[in-house]
Amino acid sequence: MTMTTALNTQIPVRSCATIPEPLRRLCDTHPGGHAMVISIVGAGGKTSCLFWLARAFSRLGKKVMITTTTHMFLPREGFPVILACHPVRLPDAVTNRGSFACYTGWNPQNNKVSGFSSADINALAEQNAVDVILAEADGARGFGIKAPAEHEPCIPDYSDCVIAVTDGRLLGTPVGPDNVHRWSHFSAVTGLNSGDKLDLGAISRLIRHPQGMWKSAPPDALRIWLINRFSQNENFSPDILADWLRGTPLNAVWFGAVREDPAITHILQRQ
Repeated sequence: MTMTTALNTQIPVRSCATIPEPLRRLCDTHPGGHAMVISIVGAGGKTSCLFWLARAFSRLGKKVMITTTTHMFLPREGFPVILACHPVRLPDAVTNRGSFACYTGWNPQNNKVSGFSSADINALAEQNAVDVILAEADGARGFGIKAPAEHEPCIPDYSDCVIAVTDGRLLGTPVGPDNVHRWSHFSAVTGLNSGDKLDLGAISRLIRHPQGMWKSAPPDALRIWLINRFSQNENFSPDILADWLRGTPLNAVWFGAVREDPAITHILQRQ
């Protein structure tokens, strides 16, 4: 059962195929002037999150385009893959067929696909040819947490929601260049030295810092922190984060493992 906490009150929430709150509410109330854009940043499960959401929105009858503003491995998730120079030039036969993944090119040497610019994603959103655009907007080279470099992340301005992913197994454990991407940036933002434990103070600094977790996120975008693989960490519990959430700019924290079912097992949200 998925549990949600708002102001420290725990109540069960229904499985809705399943888009957790508050993203489900955003989906239900989106004004529709442009396609809903969800950007996924961070480290430790971005691609898995991307395709979990794509399947969930598709089951709700939404037309979803999966893409990236950087590079990612060619997905093998059962969605049709389209290569195009510009997403707004996609024919109706493609956008009307249902959900699909779309990229500008594929490099067979490293099996990675290249995505579109943020401006291209904004233009497609204005076209309203699909219901939801899911964009992987950051790179992490397989690490579980990061701080962005100067050129990162590449978040479209039209993003209605930005989800930052963290590998939950790292919470409360020693961190350093062996398990953190962009360690020098991360250390400067969080104040941690190699070997220090990743505690709530460091996470708070990563969340609040202008060069931290939500760097380049549109100011009005919904901000959700996804703690992935949370079941494999015994150092933290959702309960100890309930009061902490009040003092952050986050709208919600999701706990779970996006490759499992249910993907999200606990939700903290500000109301």
